[in-house]
Amino acid sequence: MKSAVVAAALAALAAVACGSSSPPPAAPAPPPQASAGDPTCPVEVAGTSATVEDATRGAAFVFVTTGDVAAVRDRARSLAAAHDKHDGPAGSLATMIGVGATAAEADIEHGAKVTFTAVKDDDASALQSELRMHAQHLASGTCKMAM
Repeated sequence: MKSAVVAAALAALAAVACGSSSPPPAAPAPPPQASAGDPTCPVEVAGTSATVEDATRGAAFVFVTTGDVAAVRDRARSLAAAHDKHDGPAGSLATMIGVGATAAEADIEHGAKVTFTAVKDDDASALQSELRMHAQHLASGTCKMAM
């Protein structure tokens, strides 16, 4: 009896191996998505980079992506809101801007811009310098500061 079961299993395997059907095609890879990390960090979205543009009373982070534009915009809005409320996640970019400023998000082609306006006119250049420093760090693809 045991040998009959083994023979039947071998026959089934041989039929499959000799069959003309090819294995089913692999499922397509899902599109890249934003990581679950800091919800106020646009550069955590795959394919996103940050630059800084100076403004009259401050500066702006300009986030552009080849990835999920909606996710970058959502995170940029969260960054601006968390900065203004002073309630971003501990260690987040929203809590790292030391110069007194307000923030506003605007959608741009392929991404978002978060403009920081200094509360005091005299702080505009310090804010510009600070954002440029943070932008260098953001090139690593994270908003977390190394400790």
